[in-house]
Amino acid sequence: MPTVSIVVPTYKRAAYLRRMIDSVNAQTYDDWELIIVDGDSHDGTSELVNGCRARFGGRLVFIEQENRGCCTARNTGIEAARGEFVAFLDSDDEFLPTKLERQIELFKLRPELGLVYCDYSYRDLSGGFCRSVFDTKSPIAREVPGEVVAPGLHVCAPNLFDYLIREYFIATIVGVVRRSVLAEDIRFLPQDMYGCEWLFYLEVAARTRAGYVDEPLSMHHFVKGSLSRTSRVRNLIYHRRLLKVMRERFRAASAFARGQIRRQLAETCANLAARSHAEREYGPAVKYFSEALRSRLTRSSFNGLAQSAVAFLLSMGRPGREPLLRFDPHRQLPQ
Repeated sequence: MPTVSIVVPTYKRAAYLRRMIDSVNAQTYDDWELIIVDGDSHDGTSELVNGCRARFGGRLVFIEQENRGCCTARNTGIEAARGEFVAFLDSDDEFLPTKLERQIELFKLRPELGLVYCDYSYRDLSGGFCRSVFDTKSPIAREVPGEVVAPGLHVCAPNLFDYLIREYFIATIVGVVRRSVLAEDIRFLPQDMYGCEWLFYLEVAARTRAGYVDEPLSMHHFVKGSLSRTSRVRNLIYHRRLLKVMRERFRAASAFARGQIRRQLAETCANLAARSHAEREYGPAVKYFSEALRSRLTRSSFNGLAQSAVAFLLSMGRPGREPLLRFDPHRQLPQ
């Protein structure tokens, strides 16, 4: 049985698959299996993956299913995983050569850990390169208290959850999770929405001790048309939905964590309200400003609600198109 199962969802990404596969094959730690779950791509994915089987033998598992999004595909991969640990990689990204070696090293040093994550690099659409997300985008990742057990290897204090609730700094492709921690209940939300992996890692962090490797061990590539970059408005709506799910699931979290969820929900709703008002969609603006105030009382949201309510009345109550209220995830929304 392999030690690590690497789960990769894919849909119409044949152009990037070979780079991803080669990055797995180049790992210095070689006790793994690669599980690719394809959402019925019909773009040459099947032929490409099947052509790689000879050099991987039984270590390459290919599952084809109806396209129900990357989260459902990841869940299918988790169910198929045979390894003691489950790692996640996206079809347009890649692992750097020592990723699994360094993370498994920390698991061996501290067997009580159920999650080990790491720093990562990225390359944007213009070709710009960022070596360390922890350095530039998420310095909070290094504020988590803990201990250094070996060069670059850190064990987090038990309160990782209270830091992770403030900011999503564990990307999907950096985590390796002990399969027993996931059990039968920790899975990705079946609905694809921007940031669903944040909820996944929060649930893991709430259940187990964690550590991290303070080195960039994965490479994320910005790709046109990816879920995270197709619509800012859609992502705000998804973020609002996700925060509501978190509010329900983490009712037993610390007062600090619950307060963080309320604050972010208020800010997200206020942002949606302001965008609605700017689009002269005053009905949704009233709705979102009201929701923002229920989560957190602020003068700006109160003033925004008053202005939107007056504008709504002056428009004789005409609801307009209200694209932000009646959201269709299959329709492109304003940027």
